[in-house]
Amino acid sequence: MPSFFVPIFSCKASAEYIVGMIRTNFVGLLMVLLSFNPIVFHGVIAQTELTFSYDGINRTYLLDLPDENTEGLPLVMVLHGYVSSAQLIRGYSGWSNIADNGNAVICYPQGTADELGINHWNANLGISDTDDIGFLSALVEYLQQNYGLNPECTFTCGMSNGGFMSYTLACERPDLFRAIGSVTGNMSAYDQSNCVPSIVLPVIHLHGTFDPTVSYDQGVILDGPWSGGWGVEEVMDFWTGMMETTETTEEAMPNTVVLDLTTVDFIRHFGAPGGQEFHHYRVNGGLHDWFGAWGNQDIDSTELLWDFFASYCEQPVNQIAEMTGNAASPSLLRIVDVTGRSVHENSQGLLFLQYSDGSVEKRMRLHH
Repeated sequence: MPSFFVPIFSCKASAEYIVGMIRTNFVGLLMVLLSFNPIVFHGVIAQTELTFSYDGINRTYLLDLPDENTEGLPLVMVLHGYVSSAQLIRGYSGWSNIADNGNAVICYPQGTADELGINHWNANLGISDTDDIGFLSALVEYLQQNYGLNPECTFTCGMSNGGFMSYTLACERPDLFRAIGSVTGNMSAYDQSNCVPSIVLPVIHLHGTFDPTVSYDQGVILDGPWSGGWGVEEVMDFWTGMMETTETTEEAMPNTVVLDLTTVDFIRHFGAPGGQEFHHYRVNGGLHDWFGAWGNQDIDSTELLWDFFASYCEQPVNQIAEMTGNAASPSLLRIVDVTGRSVHENSQGLLFLQYSDGSVEKRMRLHH
């Protein structure tokens, strides 16, 4: 059986890096080659898996709970990529910090094996009989009830295949969510042809223009269920068309870390009658990355996703007021040094303070 290789040019790699996915027309075989390097888990401690029975199968998930009472808190579902796991995405994404700060409950469900024995989400892909739409929907409802979580503040996002699955949930179960997010994920061929949601949800999508796994321009460049040929801009046109947005802005984000050899453009579609927005962060030169964990360091994927989600809490989609970004003073997101490494505010040298409105303040701290 032939092997196929797609090169990845990145300083760091993870289990999310699917170097090649080849499905032949004869046997429907998907070949996956991964490139592994150590992942920095930012001090996150491995959790014990929790079990949830659905459709006669014991499924597992991880859960980050704030120390305080969870009553009325938002719920964020964070879905791993193809081949990857709940434990891995919890380790590198930094979503645990959101829970630690008491802002939300974060759930990391575990996918099951597809017909090749590879962890996946069945985003209407037809590569398994797994009902992930039903499983994730039932798990959301269980968590909302068991922990008293706010059904008006429930969100889903994911990396790669997890992003595919989030789009599927936006198509199939928009009644359960208030917005969705995708990092390097696209829409499956089925969803591209059949998505007619009863409610059109707001969307945030982050993607690298040099992504070798899920191409920016064409999706997964293979025949089969992974892609119907749409690139990111076609996906954006599809959702903004359903939203009926009327205005678009594009701005370059501050290039605070030049060593990552990438830049970011923020494209915002807004002015929809129902208040939905589509936010797209185009990472020029970016690969198949969870930006901020590896790859581009000008933005942090988790911080952008959470800021977007939090802006929609307790606001029904058809009553959302237009977000101007000027309602409150911007908050400090993080402080980095010239290498893009997060540092403490008392660190010495040239520091970059990144704020929620995209602005950056430079400070020089010298040792006295």
